[in-house]
Amino acid sequence: MQTVDAKAVIETLGLDYLRGLPSFSALEDSVITDLLRGGTIIKLARGEYIARYDEVAADFQIVLRGELAYYKHCGDHDVLTRHFRQGEQVGFDEMIGLVNRDGTDVATQESLLLTISNEQFFEMHVRYPAEFGIFMLNLARELSREIEMLEDVIGEGTGWESKLSA
Repeated sequence: MQTVDAKAVIETLGLDYLRGLPSFSALEDSVITDLLRGGTIIKLARGEYIARYDEVAADFQIVLRGELAYYKHCGDHDVLTRHFRQGEQVGFDEMIGLVNRDGTDVATQESLLLTISNEQFFEMHVRYPAEFGIFMLNLARELSREIEMLEDVIGEGTGWESKLSA
């Protein structure tokens, strides 16, 4: 794992690419740039991981490039519950829910992650209130899709048919 300079990431990926990520959709370029410069960007090689158990969720990540597999710790083992892809958030639900971390994020390919602390998140609210609202909608939309996906998995596991039959 290595820390990467925000300026280099912005130059390499480009603002058009970053603006196209679901978490950053419809945000002003200046806000996206501010988020990257104010956060911490890390690069994970395939197979590198971040294990976080019982720590307070004081930040969340946005996958700028790559993919993570998330393993939730359950009893004495870890269970793969989902993959986080480009533009998706990791850990926002834990930070907002004020719950402790309980899993491991494993890079399935080389990945770039932007970490946004709760302090930076609050500062965005103060400095860019309208953009903060858009950012919250983007994050809430993703959580809504995640809930829908989990409901389908639960339903299918119980024999429920997710499609209405004629």
